[in-house]
Amino acid sequence: MKKTLTMKDIAKLAGVSQPTVSRVVNGNPTVDPEVRARVEKIILDQGFKPNSSAKTLRSSSSKIIGVILFDLSNYYYLEMIRYVEKAARENGYTVIILNSGGDKTLEKEHILNLQARNVDGIIIAPVAKENLEFLKKQNENFVIVDCSLPNYPCVYTSLLQGGKIATEHLYNLNHRKISFIGADKKNIKLLGVKEFFSEKNLKFSNEWFIETDVTNSHLDNLSSKLDSLKDFPTAFITSNDVIALNLIKELGKKGLSIPEDISILSFDDTIISTALNITSIRHPVDLMMEDAIDYLLNGNKTIIQKSLNPILIKRSSCHYNSK
Repeated sequence: MKKTLTMKDIAKLAGVSQPTVSRVVNGNPTVDPEVRARVEKIILDQGFKPNSSAKTLRSSSSKIIGVILFDLSNYYYLEMIRYVEKAARENGYTVIILNSGGDKTLEKEHILNLQARNVDGIIIAPVAKENLEFLKKQNENFVIVDCSLPNYPCVYTSLLQGGKIATEHLYNLNHRKISFIGADKKNIKLLGVKEFFSEKNLKFSNEWFIETDVTNSHLDNLSSKLDSLKDFPTAFITSNDVIALNLIKELGKKGLSIPEDISILSFDDTIISTALNITSIRHPVDLMMEDAIDYLLNGNKTIIQKSLNPILIKRSSCHYNSK
């Protein structure tokens, strides 16, 4: 029978002390990055699970679900907390919420930390591809929310369909110059925009894609990118409400009004779009969280790929284009 590894064994393999391994597992920031990387690699290679033996000996579950979210400065992920806590509580569970901030290393530390706390399952929204196998080795009972990855359990909104719905709405308002602002050219929402253009035998100009970080703190270059547009769009689709908020500010500085001069349609339908009357694509976050909790607690562990339909919420930020 294969010996169950302990922290002492990991420490010996890594050439460090057992307390150092413990600090790595618990996400202590004082550990030297090089040492942390070495310990984490050995943990992954050896398939070590913190406290796994103690968990096996317990007669009942911890009744705790671990949740790792991408960006808690974004209201979209705050809504996830609201619904996952509700769904967990209704099933007699509590949740531990951790914020990765889009940091792959921190995300890995959170996975280790949750395993050390003997959580009964992990919800992660979304997950860095580099951490997928690490997550699977640490806790087989997990589900990925907000993205689709083959061969892994996922619950998500069809963003491709969302991109097409958003573009169709603006197209029906006579917009043909439609810009998309988001993270990268492989953005699934952008692919939906381009797919709709293709179906209408229209060309989506490359300059109408404005690449920017989707978090709060990295939109300083938005103004200069707008200034560089030679053929200025009549409408913008933004990857989230935070970008829409910043876009409205920048367009206002240029003397452009919403929706009289420019139409804006965003994704996520958070409190931002509600407050500013922005037409938005809503993710059914409540259903995503309910399905994620149900899979962790009641699923037969057949890998699921559950796609939910996005919903267009019409408000006053989109106007008929008469130009």
